[in-house]
Amino acid sequence: MTVRTSSAAVARAAVRLWRSEFGLDSRLSPAGRDRFGRTRYAVRTEGNGAIQAADELRFARASRAAADRTAYLRGAFQGAGSVTRPGGRGGHHLEFVHRDEDFVRRVAAYSRAPLNIARRRGRWVAYTKSADGITTVLAQMGLNDAVLEYEARAVLGEAKANANRVTNFDAANAGRTATAAARQQRALETLDPELLPPALREMLELRLENPDASLAELARLGGLSKSAANHRLRRLVELAG
Repeated sequence: MTVRTSSAAVARAAVRLWRSEFGLDSRLSPAGRDRFGRTRYAVRTEGNGAIQAADELRFARASRAAADRTAYLRGAFQGAGSVTRPGGRGGHHLEFVHRDEDFVRRVAAYSRAPLNIARRRGRWVAYTKSADGITTVLAQMGLNDAVLEYEARAVLGEAKANANRVTNFDAANAGRTATAAARQQRALETLDPELLPPALREMLELRLENPDASLAELARLGGLSKSAANHRLRRLVELAG
């Protein structure tokens, strides 16, 4: 690996850093002149250690770039972003709005979740209407509490929507709902608790011991939030097929 520079001080610093950070010896030598007539220096490091060090440097550079993008996204959200409360008429919606098209496209490029771009009333908008997309963006910005709150509100909104639909169901629909619940209960009974992680095993036991308990009651019995209890129940149902 070779580092070239027109600064003798930088070249000497590179030699010291290779030795202090990676324990590698390198050779410093003149490498011709640049277009302004200044002497150029080359710091050469060879061997497997140099290859490994180069890989570590590339990884560190990529990590720094990811951190810079996250910081940019957080600043953009504080200045030009918004997210709607789940469960309302507008559904799931997170957006960045700005007059500068380049700014909005840069935000979309930095986001881990796909963002659609549109022009609206003289401004550019990068947005997602996906619940997964919203939580991905919030998590990327390090807003973990916001992710939990959003998911909890989404669960609550879904529960309210289901409740409103249930009020319009007839007896047959209610019977089908009860049948589905019983089928789910039987499916959970097929799981082997010994094959489950401790958290899922505890939730399985709570559900089997309290088949008529509501999600809130299960959460209280397990010392969990409703969001956590709901997530574990959904995971158990997936495992049960």
